[in-house]
Amino acid sequence: MKLPINREDAAKEWNRFEDYLVRERYAIRDPKTGKPVERSLADVLKRVSKKFSYPGIAKALLNNQFITATPFLMNGGNPHTQRKGYYSCYPLGNVEDSTEAIFSMERDLVTIFQHSGGGGIDVSNIRPKGSPVDNGQGTASGPVSFAKGYSHLSARISQGGKRRGALMIQADWDIKDIKELITFKGDNPGIYTGCNVSVNVTSDKFWEDDGLLQLIAEYIWKSGDPGLLFTQKSLENTPVPQKYNPVYSNPCGEYLSTKDTACNLLTVNLQKCLTVKFGDYLNNVYENSRLAALAGNEILDMGGFPPIERIVKNTLKFRPIGIGFTGLQHAMNYYDVSYADEHEAPKFAKATQLALMLGSMQGSIDYADYYREKTGEKLEVREWNVDYAKRIAKEAQEFCSQLPRKVTWQKHIKRIFDAVIKQGGLFNSVTTSQAPTGSISQLMKVACTGVEPYFSMIQSRRVKDADGSWKEFTLVPLEFYNYDENKLDWVESQTAHNITPLQQIRLLEACQAFNHTAVSKTINLPASTSVEDIKEMLFIARASKLKGITMFRDSSMTGVLSDSAAKAAEKPGIPFSDLAQRYGSTFKFSGPASLYVTANMGENEHVREVFINTTKSGSTIHGMCESLGRVISVALQHDYRLVNKIARTLEDISSDSVWSNSSLGRVFSIPAALAKVLDSCKPEINGKEDPAPYEEPSSYSSCPACGKLTLRRSGGCSQCVSCGYSTC
Repeated sequence: MKLPINREDAAKEWNRFEDYLVRERYAIRDPKTGKPVERSLADVLKRVSKKFSYPGIAKALLNNQFITATPFLMNGGNPHTQRKGYYSCYPLGNVEDSTEAIFSMERDLVTIFQHSGGGGIDVSNIRPKGSPVDNGQGTASGPVSFAKGYSHLSARISQGGKRRGALMIQADWDIKDIKELITFKGDNPGIYTGCNVSVNVTSDKFWEDDGLLQLIAEYIWKSGDPGLLFTQKSLENTPVPQKYNPVYSNPCGEYLSTKDTACNLLTVNLQKCLTVKFGDYLNNVYENSRLAALAGNEILDMGGFPPIERIVKNTLKFRPIGIGFTGLQHAMNYYDVSYADEHEAPKFAKATQLALMLGSMQGSIDYADYYREKTGEKLEVREWNVDYAKRIAKEAQEFCSQLPRKVTWQKHIKRIFDAVIKQGGLFNSVTTSQAPTGSISQLMKVACTGVEPYFSMIQSRRVKDADGSWKEFTLVPLEFYNYDENKLDWVESQTAHNITPLQQIRLLEACQAFNHTAVSKTINLPASTSVEDIKEMLFIARASKLKGITMFRDSSMTGVLSDSAAKAAEKPGIPFSDLAQRYGSTFKFSGPASLYVTANMGENEHVREVFINTTKSGSTIHGMCESLGRVISVALQHDYRLVNKIARTLEDISSDSVWSNSSLGRVFSIPAALAKVLDSCKPEINGKEDPAPYEEPSSYSSCPACGKLTLRRSGGCSQCVSCGYSTC
């Protein structure tokens, strides 16, 4: 394949996109004007790097060797914010069964969202729907009614005022209301978008309930929810002792740990680890992970917690840090390993994860020494599950025999794990966690984020800027300019829709092997996947080392607008929403004020976009007209066949004003004028009725950045497959 723009222009596009991300999400703002005072990632990193004192951390940050989580980039070193949240997420554990506890949890979630974090809650303890209350004088509404309220809360409250709230709602598989929990999102598409839902698989008896498995598979097929959390695996495969019940999830599913702790996430940039020899690459992963762990410990000692005392207390008691990586496929391809190779790709991922784990554990040890030098006090050892430590040490020793410089790795493993076993733990309860890394990867110009493959070779982004204008970006991974056409074709064969679900599980399992918590990634399924196929995937996940699984079927409902469905609907060529130039007609109506109605066309002259303008900008009627045009445009880009039904709905609306156009005649309201335009612009259908609209609405949500119906679940977060917007 040939790339659409040259390297210089591609670099400029990435810089423009970085400028947009920084201004919209990460920059400090002038408290008087509200305008951003930072314009680039370098500006942001200069600010936050001043917060660290350990030698080498600031330099590594400025060089993009690793990066902190979004909340710290927003708030670290910000002298103006009064909501200084440094952490991405907080698993809060069970919601207790009382009105006070239920609404107290709401207040805690609001506080967390305001401090730039997301939350995770478990509703298993709330009494079932229909249970007697008030001495039998009434009945309980059940856990799902409150889950719906929590979802709406998350959708309404933004994180730190810059991104939407994020929430995981989990519950045990055997609660009385489990079927309602499984179905409430899928039965109400687009309504409860503020949460992800997961079912806790707490015993093997779950797998004997074929009716429940069937229902779960059907709703995964339909909407992508629920996911499954394998709590027994979580208890057995983590350094955190079982007595602390480390089974509670954050919104994206990568941090499974004890309740009321902050997930303190940092990400190693694998692009900065690449060098000629694979052995040197692994050494670089180790060293950058070590520095990231040191930085994570410094962040814990800076504070930056929401004002919830039990979170402060528990987080400092356990001192969790979660080091992950981004750019895995780029690293694989650099060493000529295909992401689709069922043997070499998992081996590569596992080697990378081992180096990451060992580096992060060494960073924990090094920070204890630094802390003693700096403060004169000893950092307390956090208790570990020693049986787990011994087992992982043995697995690591066996695996490293396949690696270059195996003696070096054997020494690392022995030194680190001997210290853990001797002292009964480490200075952090966990040190690794694989987050989805959405926008922070894009800031570092990493196109294959986290453990994900490239979604496509060329990524078009269309986003709405602060001034209301639309900005468009063509993002080509810069590493592609080092490849010849044969290698580009080889990489294209490994993009997301070409990776089988089974291969995705292999790679997740490889990353999970040396991960103290979990890996966030949704298993992407082709549209042709059946309910029975999904059931089979659930059993494959059960037999694997995964601690949970979420799946999303492309075209999860009839008519969903996805990558493949969009291509089928639009026919060959560029989708309407990505067209740089649109063609249509503008009609002027005379009335109390001038009215302009524009209808733009897509394939086969179908109306796909509408603009309505009248009176001056900022007035109520102007805003209502603009909103009407946007809503109808979203509908027509989802299904152009709705044009006739929309026109019939609007045509008989009347008001106290008359509007007229010389060719279309006279009408008695702005909606009726729009109906006239739609009738005038729709293509001839030779006397046939418009086909019926799609049977069910899309399970995708409307993206707040680009407006397309392409916001979908990805790795436990929501990500737009059109513009790249992410809630992570």
